[in-house]
Amino acid sequence: MVRRIAVISGLVCLLILAGAAPALAGGWANVTLDRLPANPHAGQTLTLGFMVRQHGVTPTNSVQPYLSARNQETGQTVRFSARQEGPVGHFVADVTFPAAGIWEWEVTPAPFPSSTKLGTLTVLPPLAAPSRLAGDAPSLAGIAITAPGMLRAAGGTLLLVALALALVNWRGVPGAPGRPRPLRSR
Repeated sequence: MVRRIAVISGLVCLLILAGAAPALAGGWANVTLDRLPANPHAGQTLTLGFMVRQHGVTPTNSVQPYLSARNQETGQTVRFSARQEGPVGHFVADVTFPAAGIWEWEVTPAPFPSSTKLGTLTVLPPLAAPSRLAGDAPSLAGIAITAPGMLRAAGGTLLLVALALALVNWRGVPGAPGRPRPLRSR
């Protein structure tokens, strides 16, 4: 009797395990970055694009991916949600690393439990001053107006005014070239 219960219990366990295996099959997705960021700086917002492929093959939008990162030195963690953009399976996340250091980062295509580890990324210290991006219109904010520069500009303007006045006066002087001489009476 005990032997019979043990055999039946063993068969039930095998049937349960056999039914569970197909349910877990196919529950994974692969993530590939469009390109690695070049020289990222702390505080700089990066727009990172990536593809999500179910079973590593079929692009899918049926996910809610997010990028998470952990600073190896401080243990600080950050998380950024991604939005679908472009073709099926393509997502974009706007990422800002808050501090310089070496960050371990990964993308998780929820609801799939497995994340794609992207290795480590070295984030450089913040830039000293914001740089202009290509295509931005130049502004006067970067032009320094100094006292010597203002004096040179004022001096040049005065010199041009003085030359213009001299030319006008020179043409108005009797006997100057280019002006007829008045007739003298005897």
